[in-house]
Amino acid sequence: MKLFKIIIYSILTFIISSSLYASDLGIGVSGWYADWKMYNPDNPNYKTIKMDPAFCIGPSISYQFAQSWSTTLVALFTPSPYEMSDVYSTTKIRRYDSDLVLNYQLVRYLKIFFGGKYLGFTFKNGKHHGAGPGGGIGLTIPVIDNFYFLGNVSGLYLWGSHKDNDGSKDFTEYGYNASVQLAYYAASAGLTTSIGYRYQFIKSRYDTDDPYGKKDEHTFKGFTFLIVKSFHWE
Repeated sequence: MKLFKIIIYSILTFIISSSLYASDLGIGVSGWYADWKMYNPDNPNYKTIKMDPAFCIGPSISYQFAQSWSTTLVALFTPSPYEMSDVYSTTKIRRYDSDLVLNYQLVRYLKIFFGGKYLGFTFKNGKHHGAGPGGGIGLTIPVIDNFYFLGNVSGLYLWGSHKDNDGSKDFTEYGYNASVQLAYYAASAGLTTSIGYRYQFIKSRYDTDDPYGKKDEHTFKGFTFLIVKSFHWE
């Protein structure tokens, strides 16, 4: 968690201390309609759990403060929880996924980004939450007129803790995200809208003596949308 705080502090310090520049601020809403597959590779009796898609939604804020530098904050949560059912009961799980990143434009259509990520789940009598660094590369390709194709690939590494009725344990997680989008920019309104698809894979490694409780694998995939209003000032 300490490294995560250092990353966030460094990004904010860099923004505040940057030279004056004609700035662009984007404020909008982001959504992801994603299913969830959970798998334990160490337990031969553990079947793959598949949960129906749930809608994740939240704010998206971007700020370009220099010619090649910008920062982006996206925070998603599930207003209606995922439902994990077995023979006896149904567990409702709420998911939280947020990123604060610093972007650098290498060339016109290619950028790199790095920053901090928080990923968490809450359920009755328990929670699972972690944070850490992440980074990746993004591509923007003009298609026709004001339509653009966007693609992003990123990796992450998190530290956190898991608590349920059996007690608590620490974990590390690593994984990756891949997404594609088709975006349209309405210049007269300063409005960007996009639709796309996102895939996320997370592998958890737990600090425990339980031979069947050392690993979990999580896969999320589904359609995305983004609506952003841009503001520009000198």
